[in-house]
Formats: sequence, structure tokens, C-alpha cells
Amino acid sequence: MKAHTIKLWLLVTFLAMSSIGAIQPVLAQELPPAVAALQAAFAEREATYQSQLAQLQQAYAEHQAIYQQQLAEMNQRQTQSQAQAQQLANQVQTLQAQIAQLQAVRAQRQAQYQSQLEAARTQYAERAAIINSQLAEVQARLAEANAILGR
Repeated sequence: MKAHTIKLWLLVTFLAMSSIGAIQPVLAQELPPAVAALQAAFAEREATYQSQLAQLQQAYAEHQAIYQQQLAEMNQRQTQSQAQAQQLANQVQTLQAQIAQLQAVRAQRQAQYQSQLEAARTQYAERAAIINSQLAEVQARLAEANAILGR
């Protein structure tokens, strides 16, 4: 109980003293020059900090804008590169199909050439045989004619 009574007495004393002007707020008094200079220095430092903070925020915003621009440019380049890669992949497929087609045509033509070559060789061999037989016949007639003529 005594603690409660002491708290109540202190509260009443404080209210009484403040009502008669014994306790005046510190703000109502004039500050000493050293405190005023210190507060001015703090205010100046705070203004400097606020200025630097504003500059940093502006620089940050500028860097963010540049970063966003570069990011958009990189995304655009990536999209273009992907489109070019797809285009090249399509060209590769087209060229591979053309290569397969050309190889098939080449194989077909090579087979035709081999067939024609074999036909030409056969025809040449037949003609050579005919010419050789004709030549042998002519040489035999010549030998016969020379024999008749006594040569």
C-alpha cells in the first residue's frame, strides 16, 4: 500500500509544481549558444544527408532505367537470335532434303551411265568383232588374190 501512496503523492506534487510554474518545459527556455550551434550543425548535416540521399535515389532510378532498357534490348536480341536459329534449322532441313534428292538423282544417273557404258562396251565389242571378222575376211581375200597373182 505504501508504494501506491508514494506514487500518488509524487503525481500530485508534480501537478502542483507544474501549475505554479516551478517546472517549465525545456522548449520554452532559450537554448544556450553551444546547443543551438550543435542543433544547426545537425540540421545542416541532415540536409546534406537528405541531398545525398536524393542524389543516390536519382542515380539509382537512372541506373534502373538503363538496366531496364538494356534488359529489353537483350530480350529483343535473344528473340531475334532464336528466330534466326529457327530459320537456320529450317534451312538445314531443306538443304538435307535437297542433298538426299540430289544423291538419289546422282545414283540414278550413275546407274544409267553404267548401263549406257555397258551397252556401249557391248556394242563396241560386237562392232570390233564384226570389223575384225571383216578384216580377217579381207586379209584372206587379199592373201588369196596375192596367191592368184603369184605374189
